[in-house]
Amino acid sequence: MKFLPLSILSIAIAASLEAGIEFEIPNAGNNDKHLLEFHWKNEPPANRKINPKLEHLSFFSESNQANVGFYLYTPDGYYDASNRQKRYPVVYHLHGGRPGAEFKGTSHFPLLYQSIQNGVRPQSFIVFVNGGKVSHYNWKGYNGETAFLELVEHIDKSYRTIADRKARFLQGTSQGGRGVTRYALKHPHLFSAALAMAAGHQSEFQISQNNGVEGTFITMDDPKNNTWDLARAYAANPSNPKVEIMLAVGDKDANYKSNLLYHVFLNDLGIENQLVIARGAGHGLKFSLPEAGPRMLAFQAEVLDKNGIVP
Repeated sequence: MKFLPLSILSIAIAASLEAGIEFEIPNAGNNDKHLLEFHWKNEPPANRKINPKLEHLSFFSESNQANVGFYLYTPDGYYDASNRQKRYPVVYHLHGGRPGAEFKGTSHFPLLYQSIQNGVRPQSFIVFVNGGKVSHYNWKGYNGETAFLELVEHIDKSYRTIADRKARFLQGTSQGGRGVTRYALKHPHLFSAALAMAAGHQSEFQISQNNGVEGTFITMDDPKNNTWDLARAYAANPSNPKVEIMLAVGDKDANYKSNLLYHVFLNDLGIENQLVIARGAGHGLKFSLPEAGPRMLAFQAEVLDKNGIVP
């Protein structure tokens, strides 16, 4: 099978973007999940077992006037006398689904920890966040994005982190994949990389094209706060530091098409990015997948190496 050269494909997609793309939008603002009961700090459900290496903590969010929960993995050996001067990178994991709850992303921890034990990833703090009522957005007084930025500041003040964008790594699934893409493009002075797994860029496109309207139930406070407009704004400012982006999606995922288009869209803007396709995988993208999993797990170490960070 022959494929079109990327430049020709970019032109074709650019034309289709101008003409108007119709995406399948299975979730996003066309359901009312965000109306479910929401708390800034949550105990896990009885059927959800949290790994004992994760500590359930909270910090006070000025923007929300509330204690906001998060789970934290502290690197093995952090408290050893021999490591008192050692500083560590930080991985921020953004959960999928709505509304937000800090326990939602913790099921990924065992494989993340295994990758550290196997030397694939370095010893790092891993933070599992609460994304707010409409996950990872500021929306109608529920300030998920601002709370996240406050959390980053809190972590750097409270622990021996490498408090530098070069050592901060974003990863997330579904709604979290959308979130890490927005955060990396919007705040490149804070983050050097984003691993966006199973992100629904078609919902972000909907927001971009409809003045913030995501669907029947949700209109975003800021219509420009979406992965498409933020990419344009990022590319238009040559002083922005480079952000490493990896898009990962299953070819059986309803979000598959939008990730292919978004990958080429970023290339067309001059924003380098990697596309990882998990063959046969649906929306539940996991680090255990035989081919895509190792690539996703290795991404943090690749970024740290490029940035000259030696944990």
